[in-house]
Formats: sequence, structure tokens, C-alpha cells
Amino acid sequence: MPLNAWLGLTEVPRAGLDVSSLITAAPFLALSPRGDGHPVLVIPGFMADDDSTWLLRQFLQQLGYQAHPWQQQRNLGATAMGGYETLVQQVLQIHRQTGQRVSLVGWSLGGVHALAVAYRAEYAIRQVITLGSPIVPTKVTARRDGSDGTAMARAMQQAARAMNARPIQTSSTARGVLRNALLNMSDNLPVSSIYSRADGVVPWRRSLIEDGPQRENIEVVSSHIGLGFNASVLYAIADRLGQEKDNFNLFHRQGMRQLIYPDPSRRTLN
Repeated sequence: MPLNAWLGLTEVPRAGLDVSSLITAAPFLALSPRGDGHPVLVIPGFMADDDSTWLLRQFLQQLGYQAHPWQQQRNLGATAMGGYETLVQQVLQIHRQTGQRVSLVGWSLGGVHALAVAYRAEYAIRQVITLGSPIVPTKVTARRDGSDGTAMARAMQQAARAMNARPIQTSSTARGVLRNALLNMSDNLPVSSIYSRADGVVPWRRSLIEDGPQRENIEVVSSHIGLGFNASVLYAIADRLGQEKDNFNLFHRQGMRQLIYPDPSRRTLN
């Protein structure tokens, strides 16, 4: 059985292991940097709602952040929610109410939304963190159904057909949004892409962004479904959000971290 097929078929049981490991990882998570109280909007993945991000938001609340749900029911894509204007306005409202820039944490398709919002309202954004998100435009030939061939793209098309909705054009529309966001956003806006080679939904190479002074990739060992419950992911998110405002330092693997986070030089390998 091909590796990608095996990863996809074992997503659910592996996600269970990610959740169960939280108990043994409690001492590790207790070392997470404390928050400074700034607002964080957490955006769920495709077909998921705010219930899926409850644990992540509770974790951030305990660290001292103002963790906000996205409050738009299930994430069925930008087309289903009528574009990004509502989400942009939600971020701007949080920005006005708190007087602080908002950090965005987007899981899977939620990471695509996070980048799209950051591109439209960059002045109100502190940083963007994506979890297993297909955020890198590729030259993959689009299929006849308009998808790019990823497991998530196929699921989006199936869901659209089940709801008698028009196909979701992930191959052109979404790629255009991502291309504009990644290329035209200020280099001063930190973007951290957290990804896993064991992701059975989104091919891990689709989550790699070009490294830079404020752009980074952080590899973890996790299933796709378990990214929001995985201890190493939670710690990495806390570490990124804990960076001083306007003084962002890239994630490091010194000390015990090198035992948990794979060496980034492996990215060039299969």
C-alpha cells in the first residue's frame, strides 16, 4: 500500500494517539511561555466548527490569551461563506474592541482563510500560524472537477455535490488568493507554517513556505486530524504567540526540543 494511502486510512486512530498523549505531555506543556493577553482568533478546518478548536482555545486561554472562536458554524470554504468580508470584519471588530493586533491560528483550510484575511487587513494582524494548511500554490494540473488532487480538495468537491452547491474551485481561486497573500504581504508580518510528514490529508510539501526573517516552517510528528490536540503542536503555537510584539525570533530546536521537533534540513528528503 502506498504511504500516502496508508496515512489517509490511519488518520483517525493516529489522531486518537495524539489526543491520548496529552496526559503524558502535561509536564512539557507546563513549560509553555505565558501569554501577554493579546487576542487570538482560531479558525477551524474544512467541515469543522468551533467545537473542534475548543481544546486549543482553552489551552490559549489558560496561557493568558483572549482566544476567540470564529463563530461561522462549519467551515465549508470561502464560497460557502460568501467571501472573506465577514471574517475580515470580525477580525477588525476584535482589533477595535481590544486596541491590539490579532493573531490568527488556522487549521488546515482555516490556514488558507487566515492568510487571506491577513492579506486584506494586515495592519490589524500580529502574526499568522497555520496547521497542516495547503498554503503553497503548486503547478499541479487541475482535474476536471476543479480540484488540485489533494484529499481535502476531493472532500470539498464531494461535500459541495452533496449540498447541491457549485464546485469549489481550489485549483485557481484559492491558489490566486494564496499567491497574493504570500507574495504581497509585508515581510514584517510573521507567518509560521506547522506541518507534519505524517499528514494523511494535506501533502506536507503543500505546507512549506519560503523561509525568511519572519517566515518559517516548523515540522511536527502528528496526524492531520490530531494537529489541534498534539502536544508538540500546542507548545509550538504557544512559543510563537509568546514572541514579543515587533520582536519576532524564529523557532529554535536547541536543548530538549531537538528530541521532539525534527531537523528542518530533512525537508529536502523524501
